[in-house]
Amino acid sequence: MGLLGSYRNPEIQGRLRRLAEKLERLAASGAPARPTVRLDRRLRSGLVPNAIEQVLTQAPGPLRARDIHGEVELLLGRSVPISSVKNWLAKQVQEADTRLVRLDRGRYRLVA
Repeated sequence: MGLLGSYRNPEIQGRLRRLAEKLERLAASGAPARPTVRLDRRLRSGLVPNAIEQVLTQAPGPLRARDIHGEVELLLGRSVPISSVKNWLAKQVQEADTRLVRLDRGRYRLVA
């Protein structure tokens, strides 16, 4: 069924009519637009890795992965999956040109 054919569908017509009525009521109410939280819930690409690097740079010594996670959450002011932190740390340790060193199980530090 093409696009024009779907407009003849009674179910679609009913849904479009209800949507139009709802939009009219909303516009007439004068209510301020609510900010969408969907974009806010998502972590931007690079946000967590940058925060991890900042935490490790400012750390006086080695940190455990869970301590890094806690500091990242404080720095960003939001919850971050611990798996994001652990996965980034594991990936960075495996790279040849990294400044990140794994000292022991779950303990990391940056080298100059």
